[in-house]
Amino acid sequence: MGYDQKFVFESMQDAKSIRQYLEAVVEGLENGRITVSTGEQQFTMEPRDLLTFTVKARKRGGEGRLSLTISWRCPVEDGPKPGETLTIEG
Repeated sequence: MGYDQKFVFESMQDAKSIRQYLEAVVEGLENGRITVSTGEQQFTMEPRDLLTFTVKARKRGGEGRLSLTISWRCPVEDGPKPGETLTIEG
């Protein structure tokens, strides 16, 4: 059974730097593997099959926010493999 893992990084960046991060995400989606790291912490994900893409935008006062979320189901590592059959013996 899997366990929860979480990676969080937040900093002020200019638009050019953020574009480079987004381009790396696009490349990772194309390759099926995205790795994020900072210092000694490294986190790798393998988005596959159908992905859920959520866009949220908001303006409030003098502040704007754009949130992009990409999510997917990870395969259950301990589960049955495709084509495997169940055997029960008594």
